Amino acid sequence: MSARSFRLFAVGWAGPVSLLALGTALGYLGYPWVAPSGDGASLEDTHLHGGESDAADDSGIVHIPHDLQSANGLEIRRAEVRPFESPLHVTGTVSADQTRVARIRPLARGVVDQVFVQLGDRVNQGDPLLSYDNIDLGLAIGEFRAANADLRSTGTNLEVSETILARSREMLEVEAVARTEHDVVEAEFRSAQAQVDSARALVAKFEEQLHRFGLTEEDLDRLTQGEDPDYHRTVSHATLRTPSSGIVTAYDVGQGEVIDPSSELLTVTDISVVWVLAGVSERDLSAVRVGKPVSIQVSTYPGESFRGLITHTGDMVEQESRTARVRCVVRNPDGRLKLGMFATVDIPSGSTYDSLAVPSEAVQNIHGRPVIFVRRSATEFELRQVETRLESDGWVELLSGVSAGDAVIAAGSALAKAEALHDEPGGAH
Repeated sequence: MSARSFRLFAVGWAGPVSLLALGTALGYLGYPWVAPSGDGASLEDTHLHGGESDAADDSGIVHIPHDLQSANGLEIRRAEVRPFESPLHVTGTVSADQTRVARIRPLARGVVDQVFVQLGDRVNQGDPLLSYDNIDLGLAIGEFRAANADLRSTGTNLEVSETILARSREMLEVEAVARTEHDVVEAEFRSAQAQVDSARALVAKFEEQLHRFGLTEEDLDRLTQGEDPDYHRTVSHATLRTPSSGIVTAYDVGQGEVIDPSSELLTVTDISVVWVLAGVSERDLSAVRVGKPVSIQVSTYPGESFRGLITHTGDMVEQESRTARVRCVVRNPDGRLKLGMFATVDIPSGSTYDSLAVPSEAVQNIHGRPVIFVRRSATEFELRQVETRLESDGWVELLSGVSAGDAVIAAGSALAKAEALHDEPGGAH
């Protein structure tokens, strides 16, 4: 190739290459002005700004209009510093209220047919627990039926004796029979009457016994009328029912097992009220007073206190620990306190200190945490989680969450709780 041809070839390629480089540079520099916005924003931009849309949902502000406040008697009170008694910090355990424990035993000997519950089941008053073939009931039914048959037999004899006596009297009037013979007939009649009375008393005795086993008048009628000849076999199968609502906390029975009144088959415990048994050192017992409120905490619900009442102080000091048992009664309607839980108990000691507090009715419970509602404006209230401790004279001590002078909802705080739950995902709408 000649030198002139080579120069022309080089110039021919230089033009397109230069144009391509210039276009790339302009495209790079112009990208910020032509990049799409909105749904086409970069991942980095979405990461930086995407969280702002949830701020209003998680603000914790509850809106309650004036008319709704008036209709529900909403009352605003201020958090204030009040005196509280210094607590004794002791430990204890959650136990069953022994007045609410039902130990289930059979009324008589028998063989278990079927058990309807398991350990830990919740039961309501009147629910069936187990059924069993009541041997003693079967024997009593047999005696009752025999006594009824005897009553019918003696009744028939009495009717015959009464008829004979009536004829004897007629014959005596016309002197067709001797007085001595008539007296014998009359004595036989009176004997028949006595036999009927005795048989009737025996039937009444067995009726009462069957009633104690749980049979009704209708059951007794079916046993005596004979319309269902096999009913005496089925009715002897008794059902034990729970006398109160609660939880099956003990279980010692199985199908086919022979049982008797000494057998403790099941235990049903009502835990809507529980005891917290605290150990108080003998040097601190002088500060413990029956009727005093206490504050109880368990590790399962950090920052939350349960309120109890001292109902009994033990009369014995344990030799090893040198402590006495103090019984505190605690309401537990939702069953959050479990039997056997380890607890910390704050018992008022008599000496006082000042602490921030709000009225007791201001504290609500949401998702296992105590909360209050602080007024932000005439119709806006801020939900705040708080940490509670002691309760005294209608006020609850707060360790965090509010400041002195904060206006909080007291009466009517349940309305604010309902509104807060209403606005949650999955809440009522």
